[in-house]
Amino acid sequence: MGGVYLASKMTESKMTDEKHIPLENLAAQIEQGVRDMQSGNMSQEGMEQLQIKSRDLHERLTILRFKAFEAMVNLDETVRLNKGDESQTNLIDSIAEVTAIEKPPKSKKKNRKSLVESLQSLPLSSIGEGLTILDRANFTSTLFSNNTKNFNDMLDSVDACSHVEAACDVFQKSINTMGTKAEIKSAIEGFKVRISRRFQS
Repeated sequence: MGGVYLASKMTESKMTDEKHIPLENLAAQIEQGVRDMQSGNMSQEGMEQLQIKSRDLHERLTILRFKAFEAMVNLDETVRLNKGDESQTNLIDSIAEVTAIEKPPKSKKKNRKSLVESLQSLPLSSIGEGLTILDRANFTSTLFSNNTKNFNDMLDSVDACSHVEAACDVFQKSINTMGTKAEIKSAIEGFKVRISRRFQS
């Protein structure tokens, strides 16, 4: 019982040792950085640090979520093999624990939503700024049929545009999609958000 929770906590503990910053502290630092930015007290170096920490938080949460999902799959397979009432109970408990991990307390939900919205609205100095390895893999696979060169050429072409309409036109003409309709739609919408941030007035 609690296999998913244990796997997630072990992964988080390992990443904490490597990064030397617990997730709670990292989120607090990012939130403080957003406040400094909004009040006009952030330097160029501070902005770069905020970007690095934001990317770090995104990647670490992605890994934790993957580990939790992986543990759930393993538990589900165990239940199928054993078909025991106790195993069924363990699975339900584990799912409840994962849900508790992924859902923050109600008292903090509003603040976390505000933080995410603030980070997602930050302007970009280039269209490729802040792209994680996962972002690049997703856009390249879904929108450019795994053609990395075409993806990078598109990034350069978009950066060379003078306004958002031209950038969107360049983007639309460059893509060669591969995947389900839902995946393609999500990827296109996600990249257009980046374009709007790149050309904020």
